[in-house]
Amino acid sequence: MKINKSILALALGLSTAGLVNAETIYVTGSTAARSAFYAACTTAGQVFTAVPQITTYGKAPASANGATYMIFTGTLNVAGNPVVTISTDWSGSEAGIKDVALNHTEAFAVPTAGELGQFNAGAPTTTAPFPVTLAMADNAQSYSFTASPAVTGSEVGVIPFEYVRNNGLFTGGNVTDTQIRAALGGFANLSLFTGGNTANDINTYVYVSGRDNSSGTRANAFGTSGFGIKTTPVQIEVSAGGVMQQVPPLSGIYGGDFGYSSGGTLAGTMGSNTAGSTDNQNGPNAVPGFSVIAYLGYSDAATAVADGATALTYDGVAESTAAIQNGEYTFWGNEYLYQNVNGLDAAATSTFNALSSLTTGINHAADGNGFIDLTTMHVTRTGPLSDPYHL
Repeated sequence: MKINKSILALALGLSTAGLVNAETIYVTGSTAARSAFYAACTTAGQVFTAVPQITTYGKAPASANGATYMIFTGTLNVAGNPVVTISTDWSGSEAGIKDVALNHTEAFAVPTAGELGQFNAGAPTTTAPFPVTLAMADNAQSYSFTASPAVTGSEVGVIPFEYVRNNGLFTGGNVTDTQIRAALGGFANLSLFTGGNTANDINTYVYVSGRDNSSGTRANAFGTSGFGIKTTPVQIEVSAGGVMQQVPPLSGIYGGDFGYSSGGTLAGTMGSNTAGSTDNQNGPNAVPGFSVIAYLGYSDAATAVADGATALTYDGVAESTAAIQNGEYTFWGNEYLYQNVNGLDAAATSTFNALSSLTTGINHAADGNGFIDLTTMHVTRTGPLSDPYHL
C-alpha cells in the first residue's frame, strides 16, 4: 500500500531534513490501549531510538496518554532507522478492524505551526481524511463484525476490563454472567441481583450503560458473558446528574442498540445517583429509581470509581494482574495490531515491526495494570468466546 507522505512536515516547512521527509503512518482502533501505545512511543529506546517530537490534542500534558489525536515524529528503533511520523485517531477496536480490512479513511489531525510539538488542550484546528495504515484491536479479527477480508496482525499484549456500578438501588459488589445477560436484554429486575422480595427489588431495574458497536470493550463484554458479540442489546445512557437520556435526543427512545464512542465519556457518567430518578425505559414505576452497571477498560474504570462509582468483582473474582495472569479473572482481551489489507510499504512495515516487537514495542511498554505483558501470562485463549487455558 502506498502511504501518504507527511503533509504535517511538508506543509510546515520544517528545517530538519529528516522530519521533512518523514512518512506518515496513520493508526486508529482501540481507545483502551492508547495509554500503552503512548508509553511505547514516548519512551526512548522502544518504538523510537529517542524521545520523538510529540503533539497531542484534547488533554492536559499530565493526561496526554488519553488523547484521541497523538502525533510522534522520530527515528524508529529498527534496522535502517527510518524517520517516520505516527499519527493517531482512536476510534474503537471494531472501527479499526473495519478500517484496515476495507481500506477506509479516518480524520487525522493536521497541526498548525503553533500546535506542532505541543500538548494542546483543545481540538486540532484542522483534520483531514487519510487511509488507515495500522489498527489496534482488543480482540482477534475472527471475533469482529468485519471478519473478512482477512488482515495480517500480531498480538501485542493483554488488556483488562472491569465492571462498575453507579449509586443506584443496586448496592452489591459482584456481578455474574447471568445478571449481565439479563441486564443487557433490558429487563433485569433488581431482585435478580439482590435475591430480595421488597418493592424495590421487584419493581425496579438494573440497566447496562455501555459502548457502541465500534468498541472492542463491548465485544469482550458481550462475548465473555455469553450474551453474544453480535447480539442486539438494550443499553441506556445517563447524564452526570442521573437522568435517563433519550437517544437520539428528543426521540422518545431510552433503551436500544447504542452506546458511547468513548470509554472516558461513559466513565464520566457512572458517578451519577439514580436511586430516585425516573425510569423512562420500563416505567415510570410506583417505586422510583433504577440502577446502572457499565463495562470499562481498566483506566476508565478507575476514573469512574474516582467519580463515585463502585468497582464490581466478576463472577466472584476481583480484577487484578495476578488473577488475569493465572486465569481466575476472565474479563480481559487479547490486544492486536493489524495492517491495512492492501499491504505496507517499507516505512510502514518498519513501523509495524517496531510497534509489535514483544521486547521493545507496545507489549514491552505494559505497566502491568492497565496493559499486561504477554510474556508474563500463565494462560492464554483465542478470544472472548473461549476459556483461558494454561500455557
